[in-house]
Amino acid sequence: MISCVIIDDEKPARDALELMLARYFPEKIKVVGKAESLKEGVFSIYKHKPELVFLDIEMPDEKGFELFNYFQQITFSVIFTTAYKEHAIKAIKLAALDYILKPVSVENLRESIVLYEKRKMSGISAENVEKLISVINPVSTPVAKIALPTFQGFQFEKVNSILYCEADQNYTKVHTIDGGELLISKPLNAIESLLPETIFYRIHKSHLVNLNYIKSYSRTEGIHVVLEDGTKLDVATRRNDDFIKVLIHR
Repeated sequence: MISCVIIDDEKPARDALELMLARYFPEKIKVVGKAESLKEGVFSIYKHKPELVFLDIEMPDEKGFELFNYFQQITFSVIFTTAYKEHAIKAIKLAALDYILKPVSVENLRESIVLYEKRKMSGISAENVEKLISVINPVSTPVAKIALPTFQGFQFEKVNSILYCEADQNYTKVHTIDGGELLISKPLNAIESLLPETIFYRIHKSHLVNLNYIKSYSRTEGIHVVLEDGTKLDVATRRNDDFIKVLIHR
């Protein structure tokens, strides 16, 4: 049984694809997660570790192609689902990846699944991803990484993979979106200076958060934010006014 995650901002599209898979491929495909945004999809992939991802390209906040920015290694295969866009289709073909045109038909879905089974890919190679990105956006720069000093040397992490940083006396705990935790041999102030201020904000003396992963902000029972993974973090009163301005103007 092939496990899969469906990422599409349109609920009818998600539900229709899930129903089609359940009806026509009950012995082959099992939907283990659905997501309405790219960020939800990232967390669903880390949680369920699917073999296959059905990925919409055109979504409001981020394009489907940006999924690859959130992973150090791609350990799953992707079938893009898209309305016809010549440039996007050309890029997908040149990168030797697969796609299904919307509205999804049973025939096209079957062809893609057969192709997936023939390839038996363990994931998308870095070469495929680089080729895809270079065609979609020829002037794009490589995904930013940061060198975090550890007790053994350096750990290189994609900036997008960092959920939040937590002060631990003279050290810093870096929490990543895959649930990992790194103990860094520098105080939080030093880590803050390394990270882009347009993405990270110091909400408290002990916490530096990735603004992209803030799910909600609340003043109930103290000021706090909840991140995409459910983590609840306090917001310092003296930082609150500036923090609200940052949230509003993003």
